[in-house]
Amino acid sequence: MQKRPPGRRSAGMLGNPKARDRDGPGIPSTPPVRREAPEPNTAPRVSRHPSPRALMGEVTGPRGQQVGEFREAFRAFMVAQHLRPTEWAKQAGVPVGEILAYLTGQQRFFSPGVAERLAEAAGVPPDVMFGPK
Repeated sequence: MQKRPPGRRSAGMLGNPKARDRDGPGIPSTPPVRREAPEPNTAPRVSRHPSPRALMGEVTGPRGQQVGEFREAFRAFMVAQHLRPTEWAKQAGVPVGEILAYLTGQQRFFSPGVAERLAEAAGVPPDVMFGPK
């Protein structure tokens, strides 16, 4: 490895760093030219499509009252029959996530055939699980 002489810089740097008066480009005395930003277009935006009255992030879908009633009836059926989701799902041969997702509202309906298998494991017809409390 070569040893560089002290006080030398790479080829890209000008002047000796230890010298008092350094060679190299000085600071320009004229200020930089500032360009003004163009004026914004103040004309209204014209589109052939109508603008929406409400943005999609500001609205929600209507709440399913009937779905909520079925969910509460299903929960009441489970409490009345002393059914636990994990054991009941294992007996019926369905994923426990189906029951939990329905109870927490993440899923509006059961997948096809799941309600029938749960009713068969509980020993009741499917309409009894979702009937009045």
